[in-house]
Amino acid sequence: ARPPEHGTGWHRHTADFHIVIMTKGWARFMYGAQEHLVQAGDCVHQQPGITHYLFDYAPDMEYLEITSPADFGTVEVAGPCPVPPPTPWPAG
Repeated sequence: ARPPEHGTGWHRHTADFHIVIMTKGWARFMYGAQEHLVQAGDCVHQQPGITHYLFDYAPDMEYLEITSPADFGTVEVAGPCPVPPPTPWPAG
């Protein structure tokens, strides 16, 4: 994995159903103007159409996404707030 430098950017999905299951490590998401830490073992239901941003994650992050429909779109959107900086990764 590469260190988070720019994240995913603000976006939303056209999926009707979307969950994220963090299987390893952690990630920090912005959902609207609220920051959320998602850690291994957590399951997050993303509300349909919610504006979000994956901006920080652990070097060992792994997650599973389940969506319906499987073939959904992603729409870039303007963000509702500034995004915190990512956590620096250890050198080398």
